[in-house]
Amino acid sequence: MALRAALRSVRRSRWRVVVDWLLTAAGIGVAVWQVAPTLGPMGEFGARLGALRWGWLAVGIASGTASLAVYGELQRRLVISGGHPLRTSTAQAVNFIGNAIAQTVPSAGAAAGVAYTVTALRHRGVDTGLSLWATTVAALLSASILIVVAPFALAFDGLLGWWPAAGLAGGLAVLFGAAAWLMQRATLLAWIARETVAIARHLPIVRRLSWVSAGSAAPSQISARIAGLRPRPREWAGASTLASVSWLLDVWALACCALAVAGSVPWPALILGYLAVQGSIGLQLTPNGAGPAETGLLAALTSAGMAGSTAATAVLLYRCASWLLPAAAGWLTFLAVARRPRR
Repeated sequence: MALRAALRSVRRSRWRVVVDWLLTAAGIGVAVWQVAPTLGPMGEFGARLGALRWGWLAVGIASGTASLAVYGELQRRLVISGGHPLRTSTAQAVNFIGNAIAQTVPSAGAAAGVAYTVTALRHRGVDTGLSLWATTVAALLSASILIVVAPFALAFDGLLGWWPAAGLAGGLAVLFGAAAWLMQRATLLAWIARETVAIARHLPIVRRLSWVSAGSAAPSQISARIAGLRPRPREWAGASTLASVSWLLDVWALACCALAVAGSVPWPALILGYLAVQGSIGLQLTPNGAGPAETGLLAALTSAGMAGSTAATAVLLYRCASWLLPAAAGWLTFLAVARRPRR
């Protein structure tokens, strides 16, 4: 009976991998289908690249990389608030590698990225509870800030009134605050820890480690550790500031990519397109939302009157600056860390 259930689980996991790869291929196909025709003939595209404002493009690339680095600093500050010192270089290496895994691996990339981050921090002396808490809180805090601010962005675009936007943002803030309060309950934390360890047993990157083995006392130890984590108000304020700065730098990277190909920035359309990109990434149907992200951003920019070829170039530059280049840097960091001799 157990063997039959295990075989069914293997078949389901294989089918999920196949479906994930098909979705990835479809997403990339959609991106090429939507963006490539609007770039124009190769000669015109080359001339457009030659006419780029390279200074703005350099600022955009730097901003995209800085956005990810600030997020890594957010994770480091959360680890420090739990009482464990962590060097900036170590935190950034783990952050860039975890981001590369999460944003490029088609099957369960986000889960694999979190699993890598938690495991890498454990290898550097951070206990499991603190590493899991810091990684999860950084992601949830960052997402919550964007979601709370999104109604005001829609109001700026004229899609929502300012008072309804304020009411919606206030309601979301209260909802997230209640969720944060619930996350401090010991019984809920124990359940989350058990489920996390149960999921980790099926991830190749961590399933052979002792803390995820069946009968392990890790779930109760992890939940007890997390329940004891109580950052001070100024630490929460600092973490919220870092998460906000990370988003602002990413938006600025998109604006710089638009300025590199156009003389001005259509801010309402750009912000709407940015929300479309982040929504596509959040759905996790494809790595980094490939396909829907480019389509949504391209549609938003062209709806503001930007020429299709110019908008497509801006989309291509931004996705390189905020996704492909940081992911490549993460994988290069992974290779450098893998070649480093163990102490």
